[in-house]
Amino acid sequence: MSEVNTGVVNRYMHADYIDVTGGSDSPEYALMGTGFTQIDSSPSAQTTSKRYVNQKSATQSIGSYEWTAPLEFDLIRSEEAVAFIADIGENEKTGVGAETLYVKVYMEKPVDSKDNTFEAKQRRVAVEISDFSDNDGEIQGSGNLLGKTDWIDGEFNTQTNTFTPAGE
Repeated sequence: MSEVNTGVVNRYMHADYIDVTGGSDSPEYALMGTGFTQIDSSPSAQTTSKRYVNQKSATQSIGSYEWTAPLEFDLIRSEEAVAFIADIGENEKTGVGAETLYVKVYMEKPVDSKDNTFEAKQRRVAVEISDFSDNDGEIQGSGNLLGKTDWIDGEFNTQTNTFTPAGE
């Protein structure tokens, strides 16, 4: 069994990949690494609330999530993931033209008996680019990845850049 890290997970241990084909049947994942200065994950739980006649206080629960991933990047066109995302904003793409697949890889969770393979999850996202700004003379972009589907659990091989859904 893999050794478990009992300390705080460092950000570099969560690798982000985006399909630069736009979510085709043959995805080509590029690492969202160099050029990206921020990629956060915001689950944004949506709550429901109901008060029953025999209670003073409402009963609350989680009804759904509106996941987003705020991101910032330096416009480095030689980085495939940056170029793909910037193209969506620069050309003001909409609908499926602004959608693709996104994979979050948990590098601190290696899959037993499989080299270069880690637990991961994948979902379809819409790429929202909100700003291209001047950052001390350099162009910096910002926006969000917006969840379009539920997560699919699986594993990701960082040598072949392939995602395999759980159970396959």
